[in-house]
Amino acid sequence: MKAWIVLKPHAERKLRNFYPWAFHDDIARVHGDPEPGAVVEVRDATGTLVGRAFYNPAAHIPLRMLTRGDEPVDSGWLRRRLAEAADRRRSIRDTNAVRLVHGEADGLPGLIIDRYGDVLVVQIRNLGMERWREILVGALRERFAPRGIYERSDVEAREDEGLEPRAGRLWGEIPDPLEVEEDGLVFETSAIRGQKTGFYLDQRENRRRLRGMVRPGDRVLDVYGYIGTFAIHAAAAGATAMVIDKDPWALQQAERNAARNGLASRITVRLGDALEMMEALLAEGRRFTHVVLDPPAMVKRRTEWERGVRRRFVEMAAFALRLLEEGGVLFFSSCAYPVRLEDLIEAVRLAAADVGCRLVVRDVTYQPPDHPWILQIPETLYLKTLIVEKQG
Repeated sequence: MKAWIVLKPHAERKLRNFYPWAFHDDIARVHGDPEPGAVVEVRDATGTLVGRAFYNPAAHIPLRMLTRGDEPVDSGWLRRRLAEAADRRRSIRDTNAVRLVHGEADGLPGLIIDRYGDVLVVQIRNLGMERWREILVGALRERFAPRGIYERSDVEAREDEGLEPRAGRLWGEIPDPLEVEEDGLVFETSAIRGQKTGFYLDQRENRRRLRGMVRPGDRVLDVYGYIGTFAIHAAAAGATAMVIDKDPWALQQAERNAARNGLASRITVRLGDALEMMEALLAEGRRFTHVVLDPPAMVKRRTEWERGVRRRFVEMAAFALRLLEEGGVLFFSSCAYPVRLEDLIEAVRLAAADVGCRLVVRDVTYQPPDHPWILQIPETLYLKTLIVEKQG
């Protein structure tokens, strides 16, 4: 028996305006008994077809739109979406690593695909897409002819969908380490052991901004530096750089990457908590021309920001500003959707008041084009970076 979902009027307007989700209070009624994860028709109150969606009644977001109008959802639909997503990335240059699919922003809810050379790393975040796993692997092999496909679906979002974490080889050969080429530099990482899918592809443009900004002799501090990508870009421009991270494996990779690029003499690492390490550097009298703060998300809900993460952001920014010499530049990023740009600005402004310095905004940046931000989907804007210069 065919199943469909009838929307309430306010939800119909929202979905027709390209918003991809319907919540429980958006649903007027369910016709039939659709299986969790099934593709269902979505209709308005008059019975007119709005589109098709994944349906999971147990999830916080029960409906995730796949198509609009009467477009069928089949293997051809998936192949078209993959081809369209790849076509949108054709203009990305000077790297072999790119996000091929960015979930709802590419019309493939719950699916992330990152390409590292001839290896694809896949993340499946919802039950609907989980049911398409085998078809997806076949479509990826057909479209991209990869050497291997690896899965990194070890994310908390799966719990809400009733799914266990998954990680492992889906097909082919998975080299470890993976090699990322970016602007003439080579970084070794791992799809198996690394954070996210192995590399922070969304900071590509900010790494380029930093590299274009530093001059020989500058001193750069890369906090939450992971495998040293910001630091090594800065060192390639003639700076010396220090990487702080609490992950021993990541810092070992940072040192390997520095050596791989002939920059070992310009890179040092420190293992430990970010705030504790910055406090220790202050006690040592160290000062830097540039500080990069790229903390993990920390916030999944707006209430967490209000309850304490705001204060931690202020503390981080204050340490960074004290470590900057006059004329120095701070890059401060937040990759959490609930942290708005104005929140980031407020945190840095409060920190500047504590430190007693004037700040000039040099730039405000967002995620790069291979992580699309759809205007009608506010949740697709997640990465914000405030770049400020310390004066006085």
